[in-house]
Amino acid sequence: MSYVLKAEGLTKIYRIYKKPIDRLKEIVTGKKYHYEHVALKDVSIKLRHGEVLGVIGENGAGKSTLLSIIAGVVLPTKGYIEVRGRVAAILELGAGFHPDLSGYENVFLYSSLMGISKEETKKKMDFIEEFSELQGFLDKPIKTYSTGMIVRLAFSTILAIEPAVFIIDEALAVGDIHFQHKSFSALRDYIKKGGSIIFTSHSLYQITNICNRAIWLKQGQIVSEGDPLGVVKEYEDYMRRKNELTDKENTPAFIESKDIYAKIMNLYINKNLINPGEMVQINVEIYSKFSHNLHVGIVFKRNDGLWVSTYSTKHANIVINKMGRSMVTFTFEEFPILHGEYDVEVYLLDESASIIYDVKSSKISIYKTSPIDLGVFKINGRIDVSNLD
Repeated sequence: MSYVLKAEGLTKIYRIYKKPIDRLKEIVTGKKYHYEHVALKDVSIKLRHGEVLGVIGENGAGKSTLLSIIAGVVLPTKGYIEVRGRVAAILELGAGFHPDLSGYENVFLYSSLMGISKEETKKKMDFIEEFSELQGFLDKPIKTYSTGMIVRLAFSTILAIEPAVFIIDEALAVGDIHFQHKSFSALRDYIKKGGSIIFTSHSLYQITNICNRAIWLKQGQIVSEGDPLGVVKEYEDYMRRKNELTDKENTPAFIESKDIYAKIMNLYINKNLINPGEMVQINVEIYSKFSHNLHVGIVFKRNDGLWVSTYSTKHANIVINKMGRSMVTFTFEEFPILHGEYDVEVYLLDESASIIYDVKSSKISIYKTSPIDLGVFKINGRIDVSNLD
């Protein structure tokens, strides 16, 4: 398999000093005045010609560090990178551009750093002017540009250079809608010609839309790699669980105590393979240590994270107030959701339905029974046709 980029065991460790003087003290005395921050740990990736690799993760996960190492801006503490061709990057706005130089001068400077002659750059200038739509501004200093104008110039210059690998770190998010549309259209053409892209964005839609492979970084390590839809779903599931834990940490102290006030004992679904319109019954066995008002709620989520619907005892104006064990049965006589894979999440809640005591989940699969059934819900209606002649 031919790879345009191969990185093995990339590790980046930063030395953090509490005060600037501590660095000098360490040199003079030989005593340690720093602590180490591992920004990246043993990361290996491969990139093929024409491939788009998405990089996702929380802030501080190591995304920018990885991209900076691949771009050659930062040296790894350990590991190596092999690249066949030029690597060009839009990492930080204005990075690589001198604020006191004009747009034209910066284009020539950047191109020369990429090993392109002045004569070759002159041939590309018409394209840069036209694509960036900065005619009339290119003779002015970069420090007079808006952030959007800087992105236009950087993106247009890199497209003109036609690198083997194009690295984009969130930068396109600051551009206007017109330029974003124009940019993604140009990127698709670039990919068709065999160009490769490493792309990081907090827009998970963009990751699934433009990338054909993705990695999820967490605390400097790859925790998932593969098809973008699958990796994004894992990441979204993780973030939802994390948010739920954060919510629980902010609830009253009695929920945080070791005592169990209320708990979901068991969750039963009468069948896990369902035809649209069939009867579905969900039984939730709960336990309450005290006699206090409770609610049980169900959330149906498609496997891409879409919240399809919710239903609860609060919707039905039913309050559970019984100490000990209870069985709550939800019956859907004609289950209206169409084909797909779905998560069924059951929540045990307080009287206000805002505090979560317990959560359990299961899965259901719904068959595709008709080629004309499209969308999420099956709508049953009546159609009348009358003769108007």
